[in-house]
Amino acid sequence: MTTNNDDLPLAAAADWFLLLAEDDSSENRRRWQHWHDAHPSHRWAWEKVEKLQSLLAAAPRQAPHVLQQAERNQAERKVHRSQSARRQVLAMLGVIATGGIGYRLASTWQQAPAAPQIDWIVAAKGERREVSLPDGGRLWLASGTRVGIAYDAGHRDLYLDAGVLQLTSGRDPQGRKLRILARDGVIRPLGTRLTVSLFATHTVLAVQQSAAEVQPLSGSRVRVEAGQRVLFSGTASGRPETALFPEDAWTRGLLTALNMPLTEFAERFALYSGQHIEVAPALAVRRVSGTFRIDAAERSLRTLADGLGLRLDPAGDGWRLRPR
Repeated sequence: MTTNNDDLPLAAAADWFLLLAEDDSSENRRRWQHWHDAHPSHRWAWEKVEKLQSLLAAAPRQAPHVLQQAERNQAERKVHRSQSARRQVLAMLGVIATGGIGYRLASTWQQAPAAPQIDWIVAAKGERREVSLPDGGRLWLASGTRVGIAYDAGHRDLYLDAGVLQLTSGRDPQGRKLRILARDGVIRPLGTRLTVSLFATHTVLAVQQSAAEVQPLSGSRVRVEAGQRVLFSGTASGRPETALFPEDAWTRGLLTALNMPLTEFAERFALYSGQHIEVAPALAVRRVSGTFRIDAAERSLRTLADGLGLRLDPAGDGWRLRPR
């Protein structure tokens, strides 16, 4: 097993965890010990993984459920060994979360129950879907979003496996806690309306009404008030900041940008519309402002290209922006 120089220690530790789970030979143990003792950050990272090991051991009823879900998710996502170690870790964490262990046990709010019954809802590519929840709440799902709903006697859990959602929470007569379990951590709505967006390297929580708390898989809990947004990953969270544009505009078929880097605009447009957009590296410093219709992708992107003096070309199942 090898890792790149810029990999996080936590990513390398997770790789060792997976390797030793498959082949706990004396040679692998010797190599792992050498890595473990090489730097304090390696020992810190391994302590984090050991917590996951102990939690898995403490919840044997969930193990088959997790393994089955892992096989399904890896088949769906076509995870290849050629991906970087960091991306492998993110995929692994997403698989664990989908199985209902990782985020339940990483959360400081609850101990893990038995594996829940999850009802999966999917919005097809190019579709926005509205879903009513059992407690009277409402979900909006953006293109390509996959959400699991698991309400039982003690919990109201939503599993965001991919994509973007907006939640308007309902009032539960039973007083069950409501949580969104996503790839990078657990979000606890506090009587609220919010959006959660899963990007390739991070997650964005934006609160439109009331407040919410986010607990990264490893890091401090953060409270986000109405009108604020926060970026977080599995290992850290940024500080809440004022949302400069409406993060929920996609529920109305729109994407609003205010001096937004073109690369971020392309990533958001692709996430909400389901249309992949490639941006030439030379255009990374360009900025975008305006409101664009994600339901009319080609028209919106041609308007953008004309306004910035760029060329828009078809590229596979999406588009490419490049200089003229």
